[in-house]
Amino acid sequence: MIEAVPSSRPGAEARISFDGHPVAAVPGESVAAALIGAGWRAQSRGKDGTARGHYCGMGVCHECLVVVDGQAGQRACLTKVRDGQRIETQPARLDLASPALAELTPLPEAIEATEVDLLVVGAGPAGLAAAHTAASLGARVAVIDERPAPGGQFYKQARTAPARALGIDRQMRDGAGLIAAVRALGVSFHGETMVWGAERDASGGLVIGAIREGRALRYRPRQLVIATGAYEEPLNVPGWTLPGVMTTGAAQTLLRAYGVRPGERVLIAGNGPLNLQVAAELHRAGARVAAVAERAPSPFSRPVEAMALLRAHPALALSGIRRIAALKAAGVEIAWGTALKRIEGTDGVEAAVTGSDRGEMRFEVDTVLIGNGFSPANELSRLLGCAHRRAGERLEVERDENGATSQPDIFVVGEAGRFAGAHVAMAQGRLAGREAARRLGRAVQGSGAEERVARRALRRQEAFQRALWTLFEAGAASGAEAGEGLACRCEAVAFETLRQAASGTGGMDAAALKRLTRAGMGRCQSRYCGPVLARMGADGRAAAPPRLAPQMPLRPVPLAALALEKPEWGGHRRALLPERQAAGAAEPLPPMDVGTLVIGGGIAGLSTALFLARAGESVAVLERGTVNSGASGGNAGSLHAQLLSFDYGARAEAGGGPAAMTLPLQRDSIELWRTLERELAADFEIGVTGGVMVAETQEHLRFLEAKTALERRFGIDSHVIGADELRRLEPALSERFLGAAFASQEGKINPLVATHGVRRAAEAAGARVLEGVEVLGLSREPSGAWSVRTHRGLLRAPRLVNAAGAFASRIGAMAGLDVPVFGAPLQMVVTEAVAPLVSRLVAHAGRHLTLKQASNGNVVIGGGWTAALDPVHQHPRPLLDSLEGNLWVAQHVVPALRKAHVIRSWAAMNINIDGAPILGEHPGAPGFFNAVTSNGYTLGPLVGRITAALATGRDPGRDIEPFSIARFAKGRS
Repeated sequence: MIEAVPSSRPGAEARISFDGHPVAAVPGESVAAALIGAGWRAQSRGKDGTARGHYCGMGVCHECLVVVDGQAGQRACLTKVRDGQRIETQPARLDLASPALAELTPLPEAIEATEVDLLVVGAGPAGLAAAHTAASLGARVAVIDERPAPGGQFYKQARTAPARALGIDRQMRDGAGLIAAVRALGVSFHGETMVWGAERDASGGLVIGAIREGRALRYRPRQLVIATGAYEEPLNVPGWTLPGVMTTGAAQTLLRAYGVRPGERVLIAGNGPLNLQVAAELHRAGARVAAVAERAPSPFSRPVEAMALLRAHPALALSGIRRIAALKAAGVEIAWGTALKRIEGTDGVEAAVTGSDRGEMRFEVDTVLIGNGFSPANELSRLLGCAHRRAGERLEVERDENGATSQPDIFVVGEAGRFAGAHVAMAQGRLAGREAARRLGRAVQGSGAEERVARRALRRQEAFQRALWTLFEAGAASGAEAGEGLACRCEAVAFETLRQAASGTGGMDAAALKRLTRAGMGRCQSRYCGPVLARMGADGRAAAPPRLAPQMPLRPVPLAALALEKPEWGGHRRALLPERQAAGAAEPLPPMDVGTLVIGGGIAGLSTALFLARAGESVAVLERGTVNSGASGGNAGSLHAQLLSFDYGARAEAGGGPAAMTLPLQRDSIELWRTLERELAADFEIGVTGGVMVAETQEHLRFLEAKTALERRFGIDSHVIGADELRRLEPALSERFLGAAFASQEGKINPLVATHGVRRAAEAAGARVLEGVEVLGLSREPSGAWSVRTHRGLLRAPRLVNAAGAFASRIGAMAGLDVPVFGAPLQMVVTEAVAPLVSRLVAHAGRHLTLKQASNGNVVIGGGWTAALDPVHQHPRPLLDSLEGNLWVAQHVVPALRKAHVIRSWAAMNINIDGAPILGEHPGAPGFFNAVTSNGYTLGPLVGRITAALATGRDPGRDIEPFSIARFAKGRS
């Protein structure tokens, strides 16, 4: 029983506890508001063990995570207070084995689908305006939003007595009126509903995946309006992760919605007029605002720009002038042309230092608010393939005045497309609602005058916004190269780590930096560090996108909510390869004379180059993208010694014979991986701790007895163990299992760092790695040498190695050769980092599953679940059904995963042959060698060593006849 706690806060009648300490809370407020109101700044621990707290205030950063009544990973900023709640600090890594942690949600029996004419995602000004207009024209409209109540960031409504006591201003009243008008039209509001994914079904219809109250839902709209708004950009200065540092918008939400001051002594820093508005609101609420550090110069020093703003909208311009005057009269210093340099403190903010051409100033404060501009929350529109264009360090959707995008059933309105203020957003929303209703076949009568009014309002407000941001133009906040402290707050990656990676060998674009350093792989999914990665990884690539590709889930989601059993199959499902993308202009290749050209910069190609270079051969690798950007960088990092369940028995391709013949290669390649790690003095995070394939029926056990007997004949240490030994080895596995196959030579590796290590070693040995080189054609010259035509020029070499993975068939076709390799896009899923849970590679005798825990604590889940090709971007992407089915099997095997969240998924183009690699010189094509395998990461180094030996006329040390491409000709005869 929680005892009542005396509190000076009006209306603090709810009783909760935080880490065992009683806290008085106000009904209706968020957990974050209650804790901050009671003086608790830190709610969780970062990956580096430091205290973290409320930062973005809108569910983007996932820094305010708490454990609520045993359920971990709850965002304090979006979780409502309930009387009697037990709140606890979220540790850096959850111990899923702890009985104190509860499962996050029951497993679904089905996932409900709701059909609607128009779905509006986002209940801010733009979304509300779109919903109101479309509904008034007869459309059936549903609005969903992550927040508990509509209004968005601009129309925040006072939700508690302390907030109402601060006063209801015109902005709140206007918002309340619009919300009431929308409700009166019968629009369905679904609050606390998080969109986590989206795709198109087989007929091309939109499918939107969402979570509400822990339950998975699907929406099938005929038209979609994306009104997801924007999130505030960070200032990655030293100390920006301290509790007490938050965005200006987060502080405004605490104040306007809940009546909670973010602190008592506050510094506001960054760029833009919102900072001035929040300074005035905080001052009126009784906080002491030490200063507003504005990076832009004083507007009074820019008379031309100031007059342009006055002409664009006199009333709004005069309102801003009055606000500045009021702040000065109240003694609040506005330090124009001043930037935030660093924030000091141990467990929270103690001081902040600003700098300008006048020198540095230090302010003793307990809170720092950062407002540094806005980035569109465009993950959903990008995921669905709407065209975007580069705008500096941002991506902005391509749309017309109605918000219509390149997709005929998708509109993007307001700041989800480009930040331009609430009034622009509402005008766009009205136009989008009208056009969506028209496309739905609703009669849009008498709309001429209304449309003209809306379009005039839109143009006027856009002109005002252009003038406003011209006046507040301040340039870039800081250069990434000069940054100190943490660049990525989720994964605790320092600027120095990024600088070292970017200065290493090879091209380091943003994606490569992400793979190598783990920056951008955390819960916020690179929203805050993505621009830093783009700047530091630019390396002259002006066309590189300033944001990493969005992945499902768009927000971390409870694993159990999506775990729904789905039909399975045997082996890999083949798919068409992506269409060839037109290569843009690029710098010509330098002249070179090499003995061997390797086509493909994955692990097989780089390993071949390494062993060729070690043998004194001149070699170059051609990679159409960046090294490790395909299947090698997109695999789950399993080192397979035993056969997967669908590689043996009735489900196996070609009867399972080719896969069985590959077993000695797998065993020896795992040992070669370990040798390379020692030789290169590198840490590939190899763990050869063995692998278990679990059985839950007697039939499974008989299957495993036969499979392990075959594996032992091929030199694999594999045998069946009983239930007791299985539980001793892996106590986190379900007790339903009767036993398992145990293969002692199996393990795991981190492909994100291992491939880079092999590349570095190959280059150190003399190999050249050329990225961004698209091979367009192959031909034989009279001399017998191969001529390789690329979009960057012509290359020649007496020997070619086809290591193009799933694209090996295309390379073969260029030479007039049939290389029977097929694409099979597969998905992987990753949970948040947790305490040690499983120590071995885990598979299932009758289900599609591979599961392992990485050294950093993430659980990586795969097992051959089919992905698809994105119809717009032409890259592999996960499917909703596959994600649900894969997660069901994972929690079926490891029940504790029901306590965890999934933080990302991805897909890669896997290789499908017949279960065995294709190695050696192609008959009838001297000098053309294939180095292709469907178990590529495990086999990569050995395939490279064998191919290097064959290409230089040396004995590979084993019989490769079973892996010759000639076997397919024999099969056809």
